[in-house]
Amino acid sequence: MTTKGVIIFAKNNEQFNYIKQAEVAALMAKHYLDVPVSLITLESDYRLNYQGPFTNNIWDNVIYLDNVDVDSNKRAVYIDNKPEKITWYNLDRLLAYDLSPYDETILIDSDYLIQNSVLSNVWGSVEPMLMNTDSRLPNKQQEHIYEKVITDGYPSIHWFTVCYFRKCKETENWFTIAKEIKENNDFYSTTFNSPYSFYRNDITAAIASHIMNGYTDGWIKPLPTRQINSYPPENIIDINKGSITINTGSAEVPSPVLLKDTNVHLLNKFEIEKYYDRFMELYG
Repeated sequence: MTTKGVIIFAKNNEQFNYIKQAEVAALMAKHYLDVPVSLITLESDYRLNYQGPFTNNIWDNVIYLDNVDVDSNKRAVYIDNKPEKITWYNLDRLLAYDLSPYDETILIDSDYLIQNSVLSNVWGSVEPMLMNTDSRLPNKQQEHIYEKVITDGYPSIHWFTVCYFRKCKETENWFTIAKEIKENNDFYSTTFNSPYSFYRNDITAAIASHIMNGYTDGWIKPLPTRQINSYPPENIIDINKGSITINTGSAEVPSPVLLKDTNVHLLNKFEIEKYYDRFMELYG
């Protein structure tokens, strides 16, 4: 029988408790997709979160990265509306194929919140992988040119925030190419005129897919759900089961948007930790 499930990579840094965020994402995934969820993390981080025996009813499986070189880079995030560089430990997601215990996997970020069962439609897909190349903001189409294309004539960005893959030779080849791109990021960034000065998984995914398809777009087909990105300083106003209300305006001039039965990539990670207890109350 084919196994299927969700995996989440989570490693804490100086600002964020990613495992705590991942708990929220995991419970919401279980609620709507009804599949097991595995955590991939460092044992030291896991011990800090769960002081005592290694048992937690959120996770069906915990996979440790302690025997793997964990890469990091410095990225800017907005804290109190000011940019601050922090350590970003999200560079090992390309190990997803090797570490996933499932034949079919949905890989999600720890800040990707599932509020419907639409992703269940990916199970049994004939496609080796599914990933979105289009995105939008809660209140409009995303206009940031860097998020649309790497540069004119080159690959559309691939949102590695959420990805479906099944174990097969094609997917294995894609991950092999992606690892090669990551190891030689300066070369590929220059070749494809990436506008980013730092490494991004989304850019690597775009270039790998481009190469897989004979240097043209279109190898990876989209997921059956939209990519909605909510960026800081957007913040949560209200949470109910199946809905999150986001303030896309300011404190002085609020502009609430109700995201009902809609998945959302909530990049203002402080909000997930701030409302952790409310999420646990609804989904725990």
